[in-house]
Formats: sequence, C-alpha cells, structure tokens
Amino acid sequence: MKAVQMYGYGGVDQLRYEDVPTPKPGPDEVLLQVAATSVNPIDWKIRRGDLKDAMPLQFPLVLGREVAGEIVETGVNASKWKRGQKVMGVVNRSYAEFLIASSEDLALIPEGLGMEQAGVLPLVTTTGAQLIEHVEPKRGDTLLVTGALGSVGRTAVYVAKQQGVRVIAGVRASQKKQAECLGADQIVAIDSDHEVDSLPQLDAIADIVNHDVIGKLIPKLKRGGVLGSS
Repeated sequence: MKAVQMYGYGGVDQLRYEDVPTPKPGPDEVLLQVAATSVNPIDWKIRRGDLKDAMPLQFPLVLGREVAGEIVETGVNASKWKRGQKVMGVVNRSYAEFLIASSEDLALIPEGLGMEQAGVLPLVTTTGAQLIEHVEPKRGDTLLVTGALGSVGRTAVYVAKQQGVRVIAGVRASQKKQAECLGADQIVAIDSDHEVDSLPQLDAIADIVNHDVIGKLIPKLKRGGVLGSS
C-alpha cells in the first residue's frame, strides 16, 4: 500500500509518499481502507518537533489522527463490525491507504454524511466534548466558549447547551453575525475591550484561543470558577 512516511523532524521535506507493508489487524482490531483524513495541529506540531521531549518517536512513522473509511477485515474479537461498513474515528497512522484501529475507536458514519465530511470530524468533535467534560459546567451555569466558531468551539457550545448550560459564544467582532447560527444564549466579541468589560461573572471558561485573550477574561471568572483550555 501507499503511505506518507515521516523521516525526521522539520518541514514537509521530511515526508515521503512511498510503498509500505499493509498492516494486519489483531484480535480486537479492524483493517480500514482510508477514504478521507485531515491535517490537524497535532500533526504539524509533531512533525515540527514541538513535542519531541514529551513524545519521543522512532522514524520512519506515519502521521494522521482521524479517518473515515470502509472496513475490509476484522479481528476475531471485533465481531460488532462487518466488512463493507463505513466508519469514522480517532485513530493513528491515517496518512495511508489502509490502517488498523481498535474496534472501540470507531463509529458508523451517519446517513447523509459523506466520507470527506466524516473524515474531518472525529478529532475536533472529541476535543470539544472533552473540553466541556473537564470544565464540568452545571445546569444553569454561565459558560464562555472562546473561539466558538471553530470546529472545536462549535462542538463545545453544542455539548454545553445540551447539558442545560447558559452559553456565551466568544468570537471576533467581524464574526458576530455568522455566530448567530450557533444557538448560544449570547454572543460577545472578545477582541472588543468594551464587550469583554460588559461580560457577566462567569462560572466557567472553555478556551480554544489562549494567548492574551485569557489574561483579559480571567477577571470575569467567579471565585472558584473553572478555566479549561484545549
């Protein structure tokens, strides 16, 4: 099969498109033919060497963390999956024609969702949901989600609203009209000092922007409030 292998830290010159052996699934795994994947910040951070101290690597290796594809083979214990099913999930080594994944890391692609759409959803939606899980807002709490129009932010807004939280969507001033589709209770331009000053006291902040934005928002966090950052 073909795969994009990384041979060292650096730029895209460290990536090579070449032939590699097709993997075989273990008892609890499936072999998936990749239809779509994506490039996420974790991929270029690993390639650039940002995480080399925390995550030492053995080269060459295949990057890629999310996938949509079709099951072509199942391990003996992965009986809930059948050949030909179209699935999506957070995986490893998705920059390849085929990959193996744990049977527990996959979900069926919903009707009406194409492979290309499904291939860019698993990691960002999981990240957004986990951010709200760690912030743990309670029903009725006031939560600010920064970067709310991004994929992770949209997921965080949706998950929090499903839990009965009062959600304020933090976006750029130029994005306020577009952010009306999010279904948040309030929309605030976090690049406007006036609008930040007008914020109510917050029970929690789910931050996806970082940098100096957090410095402006922390004074709005109640004593005992929670700040979570992706």
